[in-house]
Amino acid sequence: MLRILTLYLCKNQQHFNLHNLNSVKNQSNVSQEIVIVSAEPVTVEGIRNIVVPVKKDWPLPVKVGYSVNTAIRRLQLEAGFSLLDYDYIFKVDSDVKLPSDYIENLTLRKPPVAGIGAALLISVPFFLVKLKGTYPMNYCDDGYIAAMSISLGAWPPQYSGYKRTLAPPVRFEKERELAYGMEYYRWGFSPLIMFLLPFAARLLRLAQHEKRGFKAHLINAAGYLLATLKRLNKYSFHSFYRRMRNRHFAEKVLGALARPSSIRVESP
Repeated sequence: MLRILTLYLCKNQQHFNLHNLNSVKNQSNVSQEIVIVSAEPVTVEGIRNIVVPVKKDWPLPVKVGYSVNTAIRRLQLEAGFSLLDYDYIFKVDSDVKLPSDYIENLTLRKPPVAGIGAALLISVPFFLVKLKGTYPMNYCDDGYIAAMSISLGAWPPQYSGYKRTLAPPVRFEKERELAYGMEYYRWGFSPLIMFLLPFAARLLRLAQHEKRGFKAHLINAAGYLLATLKRLNKYSFHSFYRRMRNRHFAEKVLGALARPSSIRVESP
């Protein structure tokens, strides 16, 4: 049975939702150690709470990264605790309700990374070796982790069960979408795919991109162009990511042209 260290992120008691927590607690066929990580105390019987105060003016992704890293450091200072006792770290937001087979469904093939940003599984070896034991602190933390996994040839699987994962819709924010575009450049995203994606997304029916909308694509492209003009440093894995992403994109385009009514693609 897989051993999971679950870091349940919740702002405070007011934002806590017992039904959502129970959907995490009741995951099938896994062994979990659940720790609530919050900016203010959250009291739940039988579950530990690690309080990590954060500054209100920090961007949300920075708050998340700081909270995750601080919680893990505190756990590692405790006698008898070792990340190596777990197979996966499960970072899950308190506003998400999960199907009971979410973890089991995603870990069938033992991927290094799996799931969506609000309910993200990271294998402990991947976290310790590739992420060097630190959760990224940037605007696109889950995207960065997925991009690194893709660069290794391991496309993060999405939940494929019969029940839906209920998460709040992602709201359009110009600053965030601009930052995303700059991150795409640093990952090694091909400029051709970057600027064709708003149109190709409809052809390929890329679910995640359809939800974010055409306006978000345009802001992403602007961020990508800005990063290009500034010549920002790319991440060390950028050439491997571009190769894998180009191959995947070409395969999906060819598949869509051959079977335009059947293709469905997930994207990080």
